[in-house]
Amino acid sequence: MTALDRRTVLRAALGMSALAVGGAPVLAACADDDRGRMDPRRAAQPQREDEVSPESTVPTSVAPNDPTLITGSFRSVKMAGRDTRWVVARPPGVTGLLPVVLVLHALNTDERTAFDSSLQMHRYLAQSVAAGTAPFALAAPDTGRNYYHPRLDGADSAAMIIDEFLPMLTSDTSLGLRTDRIGLYGWSMGGYGALRIGAILGPQRVAAIAASSPALWGDPRTFPPRAFDSPQDYQANSMFGAQNAFAKIPLLIDIGASDQFYLYTRQWMAGLHPPAAFTTAPGGHNNRFWRSVLPDQLAFLGRNLAA
Repeated sequence: MTALDRRTVLRAALGMSALAVGGAPVLAACADDDRGRMDPRRAAQPQREDEVSPESTVPTSVAPNDPTLITGSFRSVKMAGRDTRWVVARPPGVTGLLPVVLVLHALNTDERTAFDSSLQMHRYLAQSVAAGTAPFALAAPDTGRNYYHPRLDGADSAAMIIDEFLPMLTSDTSLGLRTDRIGLYGWSMGGYGALRIGAILGPQRVAAIAASSPALWGDPRTFPPRAFDSPQDYQANSMFGAQNAFAKIPLLIDIGASDQFYLYTRQWMAGLHPPAAFTTAPGGHNNRFWRSVLPDQLAFLGRNLAA
């Protein structure tokens, strides 16, 4: 551990609610924010900055079989000198070197959201591994509101992940991770980020990508300032026109039928050859839908990391 890297081992002490062992998740008693729910016919309208709607966290007692969470931080040059926090989760009872899935968070959330009552990814991972999925670890960095590409303020969270975070995960041997071939998972802003980073790294490094409700804008006239700084920035970093990068990367996309990004996501997927795995179901742009598809996404990532 370097002087710039501060780490703490936690027993899931981020305020999480329990999952039923070997069964369906017991959802936290917190309401989804309906601001994120939108009829798909409105997908061409500009999105407001508050339309990603994280739930509140309800602290509960720690379950005895929770995976261990390791947290830390480092000073990131690629994030303009910002102190960047991270969380790593390993499935319980698994030793040895593990492949890793990078977890990329949504707007107005941070590296902890994947493991609090919003998504509880570490507990879904534990259940998936117990059910036979090849084990892997989860690693989530805090990327702020950067949107995973270079911004006018000098920060670039995609470069931070590729040039700083991934090398740190490998060099810290106490974490027991290998990053020669990784998986990517993200939701909303992080879904876009998973696609963009996957396109940069290519099939030599990326075993698979699972994205929930990726924040994709197909019309350069309607993107919000939070996502791109200018029309030129949009043209340089939009995923539209970049579909060929995924020809050899297994890709799973899940999105609710009433999600505001539904139409743009389907338009983007029409340019994929071969087509991606895709599921949709009733649901909006919220944690309830994202939790509902996590078991299949984790199984998909595990299968491809083990291939």
